[in-house]
Amino acid sequence: MSPLRPLVVLLLIGCCSPALAQPLPPPPVAAPLPPPRSLLGPDGPDPRDRPPPLAPPGSVIPPINRADARLEAALRARLFAGPVAASPAAAGDSDQTEWEQARATALRPVCADVGPLRYLHNRIDLDGDGRLETVAVVVGSFACASGGCSLLVFRDVDGSLELVAENGLFQSPLTVISNRHRGWLDLTLPASLHGAPDGLKELRFDGRTYRPVPLPGTEGSSTGPPGTVVLELLPLPFERLGHPLPCGP
Repeated sequence: MSPLRPLVVLLLIGCCSPALAQPLPPPPVAAPLPPPRSLLGPDGPDPRDRPPPLAPPGSVIPPINRADARLEAALRARLFAGPVAASPAAAGDSDQTEWEQARATALRPVCADVGPLRYLHNRIDLDGDGRLETVAVVVGSFACASGGCSLLVFRDVDGSLELVAENGLFQSPLTVISNRHRGWLDLTLPASLHGAPDGLKELRFDGRTYRPVPLPGTEGSSTGPPGTVVLELLPLPFERLGHPLPCGP
């Protein structure tokens, strides 16, 4: 036997035998998950990308920062060009009743005759059907009075915006809370009595529209049930609030 043969055999055994047990290396540390992307921003994603729930109570969802031609057409159709449709007066609410009666006895003016108007809007699933409703406020001398500014709620029906509710009580901020009436989320907003702060109002859906209901125990207070702010008028110059509402496409 060649003197080298045992050495070759030993080398083969050494290379093919299992290695001595070694401690397993720790698993690699997973990279931290990126923070959730902003739901809305200066030029944020389409709000339809926003998953429910919108945000935890106490959050503020900025208004959508781009104009919406379809909404503008719906606002013009509601505010101008023709007689004002009388809606049922909100029993027990003097400001809303006065506002509705004044609009019901007047003709809508021509858009060009009312001075500049601007609007802010946001979208949220109010009735839980997976489709987003649109809430909008129109500001300007024509759209605002001592009780507040024009607040409108639309729902999407086969690609068209259908009016759900309209009132002249909007004061900042508009908050969505978790309570529901007839399947729709309740809304809250500050109330006023002839221009003076007067607690909070809650807007409740009655099966046809949203109606204002005073929140007892909130007189002289600006706090109410926790919720998510979806429309807020910041103390900005008028020209920087939302988007201009043009008189035509």
